[in-house]
Amino acid sequence: MKKIKTVAWLIFLLLSVAGCGRDGKEGLVKGEENGREVVDELREAGSEDETGSIEASTEDSGDSGVTADNKETATFGVQIEGLIEEQSFVTILDGWGEVVFASIAPTDDIGEPKFALVKGGEIVYRFPMAPDGNGDRFVEVSAVSFRDYNMDGKEDIIVLIGYGDGTDTWNSPRVFLQEDSDNMFYLDHPDLENYRLMGNAMSEDAASGDSVSGNTGAGFYRDTFLEEYLTAQGLTENMADILEAWPDYVEYADRSCGYGSSLERQMALFAQYKDVWAADVTYADESYCFTMRDLDYDGKVELIVANYGGTGHYTYSRFYKIDEQEHLKELETSFVEGDSQPDIITDSVTVYNSFSLQGMRDYYIVYDQIKDSPDSYVYRVSSLCVVDDFVQETPLASQTVVYEGEDYTPRISSMDCNGNAVSEEEYENFPEKYYSSMGLTKREVSFIWTDVSRIIGMSSEEAELFLKETYL
Repeated sequence: MKKIKTVAWLIFLLLSVAGCGRDGKEGLVKGEENGREVVDELREAGSEDETGSIEASTEDSGDSGVTADNKETATFGVQIEGLIEEQSFVTILDGWGEVVFASIAPTDDIGEPKFALVKGGEIVYRFPMAPDGNGDRFVEVSAVSFRDYNMDGKEDIIVLIGYGDGTDTWNSPRVFLQEDSDNMFYLDHPDLENYRLMGNAMSEDAASGDSVSGNTGAGFYRDTFLEEYLTAQGLTENMADILEAWPDYVEYADRSCGYGSSLERQMALFAQYKDVWAADVTYADESYCFTMRDLDYDGKVELIVANYGGTGHYTYSRFYKIDEQEHLKELETSFVEGDSQPDIITDSVTVYNSFSLQGMRDYYIVYDQIKDSPDSYVYRVSSLCVVDDFVQETPLASQTVVYEGEDYTPRISSMDCNGNAVSEEEYENFPEKYYSSMGLTKREVSFIWTDVSRIIGMSSEEAELFLKETYL
């Protein structure tokens, strides 16, 4: 997507986007003494909201977010021309440790203020700003918030800047998102690259731009697409509206880049297509249920429908999603027709996660038990991964148990995916050995399976509400 700088595009933003907002994560809001940048919804200083986050409020106390008793000299004695002391704060940031976030006013009150991190007596990081600025008259830095805004595990910084024209004043947001190079942020759509401004780690006096020795902090990028969204939505009057807007922005950015329907719309379409994916099964119907999960980080929910049963203990599974044309799409799989598929109807699954230039991928460890004959059973362990709407099963290891003799003594033989004989213990631990050796991270995830019979007979409206409750 090319960056559009026309009035028509701004009108499109204003007319087409509607936000509902949700609670933010833990963070700290710093405001000026008049308190207008700290919202009415925030409680008294130091109180907890419903999410457990602590907000510093100046609404009643007239405090600037840092009391006179505990406020340190913001720059540890460093002299910075134009420093806005009441909006410069000592804070702790991931990778940077304890630093000073410094707000610096423009020298002629025209254009943008600058922001920097100060550590060890010098500026170690300059936050990304637009090269030409906006040309408006600077009035104040209205508020600063430190929190993990995009929920990727690293603390971000949001600033509200006040501008005026002699008659009116307004706020303009600056959103600085911290991102490590080895961690993918799922909203990094290639179409939004032109909206991303990068910062620069350097010394105050380092004209060459060399990084400061010992600096291990991750860089920040400024998301101007998000800033334009917040402005068009009228969410810049106070910090709380901005902090609640992230989920709606994600959905809007997905739609803008052609990434499909909203979550609510997907649930509505799954409900409309329920007669297709919830059709009766005439075999292996001992258990017939469904669950939902985004398996491939594309912002779309996969609907998994599985049935299990029969003398061979077979499982059959189908995977569905809503495509770009809002049709129900069944995903292709590597399963062999007629063979038993993994017994995925389970409440907890071990997942190994990989990150590469191709993005994040999850490998779900699944098991299968097949009754091969009255006295012989085959056990398999494999992984499932969804890539480009294709479900790939990767065999890892197998084990055969044959019960012999009058006392049915079990004879157990195990082998890995390469056909090498392994011990019972090695069979049990093979997924850990296989994926840990690749450097993948391990976690446990939960699935909520619901019996298909519960949705049969519902109207589309009833089914939509039921699916929303089931997924959430």
